[in-house]
Amino acid sequence: MNQYLIRRATKNNDDKRLKSLYRSIFLTEDVGGLAEVMYNHYPVMKKEYWVVAEEKASQQMVSAIALIPWTWEINGVRLRAAEMGLVGTLDEHRGRGLQKLLNAEFDLTLKDEQYDLAVIQGIPGFYHKFGYHYAVALENHINLPLDKIPGHTDNGNYTFRLADKKDIPFLMKEDDRYRSHYLLSSVRDEQHWEYMMSYGLKTDCGAEYWIMQDLTQGEQYYCKIPWVGFGTGLIVSEVSEDISLTALHRMLSFCRQKAVERNKPYIRFNLHNESTAAEAIMALGIPTGRPYAWQVKIVDKINFLIKLKPILEKRIADSVFKGYSGIYRVNFYNEVIDMHWEKGCLKSVTSGGEGESPHTYCIGNDLFPSLVLGHRSWEELQYFRPDASPQLLNILPTFESLNDKTGLLTGTLFPACKSWIYQQY
Repeated sequence: MNQYLIRRATKNNDDKRLKSLYRSIFLTEDVGGLAEVMYNHYPVMKKEYWVVAEEKASQQMVSAIALIPWTWEINGVRLRAAEMGLVGTLDEHRGRGLQKLLNAEFDLTLKDEQYDLAVIQGIPGFYHKFGYHYAVALENHINLPLDKIPGHTDNGNYTFRLADKKDIPFLMKEDDRYRSHYLLSSVRDEQHWEYMMSYGLKTDCGAEYWIMQDLTQGEQYYCKIPWVGFGTGLIVSEVSEDISLTALHRMLSFCRQKAVERNKPYIRFNLHNESTAAEAIMALGIPTGRPYAWQVKIVDKINFLIKLKPILEKRIADSVFKGYSGIYRVNFYNEVIDMHWEKGCLKSVTSGGEGESPHTYCIGNDLFPSLVLGHRSWEELQYFRPDASPQLLNILPTFESLNDKTGLLTGTLFPACKSWIYQQY
């Protein structure tokens, strides 16, 4: 590996070199154009967030990754999330461990800048080796045939227009409503909306935001139609969470019109299965979507649990464990974390394992993101991984109730909840 130099992309012409590299790697997509725009214009993006590998002999840039900063929110608690994005290596330099070297640099930034999560919308079967595991639903496929859409000869009292920058305050309020419906969600501030309404339109990630208004009642809703994406249908990836059924049917009619104009055979709704719009669409006889998932790495498990302190304490206060005192232990098999509770307050989270704890939950490191982010309940995880379980103390019959209580306590602290992440570029 001495033939390569690993560095941050801070040189004056690195945006152009990244553009050229990605265009050589991704021949059918303009990832190069996206990289150049994000390098120069994406909010809170630093040049140091781009890590590249150069072949020393030729000084050619042969591999790169980007750290794309996000803000995610879990029940009102803001999280710093770093997406590993735009991962690519030239064909002739693959299989040489370059991604391992780039990932090590990426992890240094996670630690130095105290990120809570690292995430990737990655291909299957590759990123587990770097500590990423499936934990949040992503890219759903609720496919609505055009002939299933309720018929309307017109849009009634509703008008449709493309959103522009003057609509950003309305769209940010819609984001507030969206976040209120999900455990885990994304936060898009004014800078992100400014980017999506300007520079983002110059990339393949561009999208149309359509504002729908009721001329009689003054109500407004919106939907997002990306320009490109998976499948051959017209993609709708955002819809106002509080949309009425009447307004949704008019919106479907509008989307059908767009699908016909663009020669799209169906409409693909990339929405959470339990979103307001998705449930109404599936009531038309459409099968439930089967989404992929974000791959997530929790950077520091102890710090992450401490950050969740207000959420965990509220869950305890609202449960049969109100006023709970004791040690709730999580055994990862290669490490142990103790959560010290006193009268319903989480006093500390520490590396533990000393002494006995009557409430010990065992789980592999790979399943922890799915549990703590509410993607799966502990019972669901145990269904396909029996090692995700309250500690098997029931060797003696007198301990059976302790195991039952540990399972109930685990479900109280880490319930399964719906989460959905809106894109921000």
